[in-house]
Amino acid sequence: MIHLDADLAVVLDEDRPGTLAKVLGCVSATGINIDGYAEIGGVVHVLSQDLRGTHTCLQNAGFRIVQEQDVVVVSVADEPGAAARVFQRIAERHINIKYSYLATGNRLVIAADRRDAVVDALAGVVEP
Repeated sequence: MIHLDADLAVVLDEDRPGTLAKVLGCVSATGINIDGYAEIGGVVHVLSQDLRGTHTCLQNAGFRIVQEQDVVVVSVADEPGAAARVFQRIAERHINIKYSYLATGNRLVIAADRRDAVVDALAGVVEP
């Protein structure tokens, strides 16, 4: 299954224990489920079903949101090579991937230069 979504990038200004917990706890305290996240180099990408609510919660808690990125969310089988096949199809279309991470339910979150081209590249390989 493929669907379009967006994630939020939040800067962690403090590099110390508990900072990531504050971001994730802020969102969950409002009753919003986090579908996926990745923290790399002090930036947390958060995927949730309620983007507006997540944005408001994080902003009100004083976190600095630096990006709202359109992403493609792709369900993949839990088997060797499943993700590699998805990324190979994207590579064959010469589409540059900005970043990717794994979300709940074996779903790949893919941010690319050309989001619609990713969807086209995966048509027929992954069910829409």
